[in-house]
Amino acid sequence: MKSAVRYGSLLQLGHGDALPSVHENRSRWNGWGAGQRALVTGANAGLGYFTSLALAASGAEVIMACRDQQRAQRARQSIEQRVPGAKLSILPLDTSRYDSVDALATQLAEAELDILIANAGIIHTPRQRQEDSSGAELVMSTNYLGHARLVGKLAAQFQQRALRLITVGSMATHILPANPQNMQLHHGYSSYRAYAQSKAALQSFGLGLDHRLKLLSWPARSITVHPGYSLSGLSVTIPGVNEPDFAKRFIGRLQSGFAQGKHQGAVPIVEAALNPGLDRTDHGVYIGPRGISKGPAWLVKPANLTRRKRLLDPVWQMFIEANDGRDPFQL
Repeated sequence: MKSAVRYGSLLQLGHGDALPSVHENRSRWNGWGAGQRALVTGANAGLGYFTSLALAASGAEVIMACRDQQRAQRARQSIEQRVPGAKLSILPLDTSRYDSVDALATQLAEAELDILIANAGIIHTPRQRQEDSSGAELVMSTNYLGHARLVGKLAAQFQQRALRLITVGSMATHILPANPQNMQLHHGYSSYRAYAQSKAALQSFGLGLDHRLKLLSWPARSITVHPGYSLSGLSVTIPGVNEPDFAKRFIGRLQSGFAQGKHQGAVPIVEAALNPGLDRTDHGVYIGPRGISKGPAWLVKPANLTRRKRLLDPVWQMFIEANDGRDPFQL
């Protein structure tokens, strides 16, 4: 009996190591996505765009779920130029609005997803605390609660299929620990804390769900990743999609010793979605740059708190509340 892999090089998975960027890995991933259908939230820019580009090049059908339909169309055209014959479609999604999430879930009910990438979110968070239409803190709503509701609505597919959910966490969880008693930041709000706590919630949920799926003996997996410190200013120029100005490029160069481009940060996401060897990993696996902020994709350790019941309990309760008091993964 083979022991499950948890930490270390991707070489352990039997398919070699990934190269530094999505462009360099095109031949590696070629064919891995054939016959698979992937949903990428926030697919029109940044990590979501480069992930969608890589998945399309791998042969997967990609559903780009985006809030801004005009930007989504530009991203789709850009991918089609780079991947002749790409199988792409666009559906509207605003993760801060439950009616938008519900509409998408209805459209996907019969879609038979193989990959669901929970990527959409607010990076440039508001300076003052804001709420969504339901009264939830806006950053938490956008980055975690909307995805939590979408997963809940699609839970039947987790029971029926070897679906992979990829939750995109953050290195911020290593820097600023979440406060399990103040997840909605009713006091002590700051823009960075709002981002870090929302990512801690999504990361903790992803890790916890993978263990829950094992206990349920369902075929799906929940793989959690983080992209390191990935900047637009260090990303390759994509006309109409990623065109950072001089200031962003200059700031990117100043931080290049510990930062990377989003075309590099997307590599752990695509590996989590496609690498066949991940079936050999232990539940609760986590993929990110070896050097935390940058470096080759590696099986790494998540922030301790995001693996603890102390955070998972309130995060799971938020998941239940986001699904109208229902726990579709109840043991």
